[in-house]
Amino acid sequence: MLPDWLPWLLQVNDSAFPSGAYAHSLGLEELVQAEVVRTPEELEVFLQRQVMPSLLAFEIPVLAAAHGMAGRGDLSALQTLDGELEGWKLAAELRAASRQLGSRRLALTRQLEDSPLSGAYAALGAPCHHLIVCALELRALPVEAAACAFAQQTVAGYATAAMKLMRLGQEKCQGIIRRSLVALGPQLEAACRVPLEEAGWFNPLLEIASMRHARAGERLFIS
Repeated sequence: MLPDWLPWLLQVNDSAFPSGAYAHSLGLEELVQAEVVRTPEELEVFLQRQVMPSLLAFEIPVLAAAHGMAGRGDLSALQTLDGELEGWKLAAELRAASRQLGSRRLALTRQLEDSPLSGAYAALGAPCHHLIVCALELRALPVEAAACAFAQQTVAGYATAAMKLMRLGQEKCQGIIRRSLVALGPQLEAACRVPLEEAGWFNPLLEIASMRHARAGERLFIS
């Protein structure tokens, strides 16, 4: 028997799900313009040294904590954590992108299945950061499955954005995503068990790139 949550997960985690993520490079466009990331090989190194450590040390532990709060129906704690993400995201552009993606995702998932919990959270007027909304909508999944889904979205988002910014074909793109997820896989379970007070990752490269991107003379992506 297939678990009840599997069809939902496949739909909301599909690249065709219109969350608006296609319009964001999350700092990658500026790194390509600055020639920090120029080739598929450099993109893979960027994912290994910047994106994946951030996922394991920060995003996945925070997601796991939010997943537990959502599973218990503790919307007050979830809103507090949502607000703390405002301070953790130093670059205004990354902060705005996270809120836009999360708000759009929450609105869309409520149209598909407006659960009382999602409706109650939307009514709170919280920032609705993307990570928080993902934890809320995937609360019925095992936390490891939710973490894997979020990691896949993050890695695939950077890789597919790179296809518009450099000479990177679909085959190479999928190879980079696959190798990154295989490397992440064995570490996700441990990352889900990192205490919230120990979660953290300082990523000045992406922060600075995002701040510069906001003032770029021309650009393809919103962020």
